Amino acid sequence: MLEAAGRLFEAQGYARTTFEEIAAAAGVGVATVYKYFQSKQGIVKALLDPDLKNMLARAQRIIDGPLGGPAESMVALLSAYRNLGGHNWASRELLQLTIFPGLVNQGPLTEFVHELDSKAQAQIGSLLRKLRDSGRLRRDLPLKDATAVIFALLNQHYGMYLSESGLSFEKMFRRLKRRVRLVFEDWCR
Repeated sequence: MLEAAGRLFEAQGYARTTFEEIAAAAGVGVATVYKYFQSKQGIVKALLDPDLKNMLARAQRIIDGPLGGPAESMVALLSAYRNLGGHNWASRELLQLTIFPGLVNQGPLTEFVHELDSKAQAQIGSLLRKLRDSGRLRRDLPLKDATAVIFALLNQHYGMYLSESGLSFEKMFRRLKRRVRLVFEDWCR
């Protein structure tokens, strides 16, 4: 069912895909799809959850591994979120459902988005703490505020990518990296 839904979302978009089409493509009845997923958003969550786990694991390896310069370490962490995990995140439409809670998503995805945001913020904070404790950032740097700044930059740039159809992901990410480096110039003094 998930494979069928993923193919249909990719081919015709989330909004135009129906439960009936998913059931037909999977070779099951509509009631079976509803039994397992209750909604299309439940299907999206099930599609994206394995990719989320992989993405967070990649980010954790960066936090655990040897560190380079502070700005480059943060850019490496944000790069782990670069495609938000895997193939199913490649669609702007699915990204729009998951990036901003409450704007275009409801139900199961709202909780999923809050979980993603919370885990990303925790990882950003962990890396900042590690950099500060190793003497690579100012000792007086307020970690909660610094975490909020980096997370806001990440969300702002993903928002620009999702709302500006002509903006490539690569161009957006170059902007994000440049701005993260600017922030770290002050934090390393």
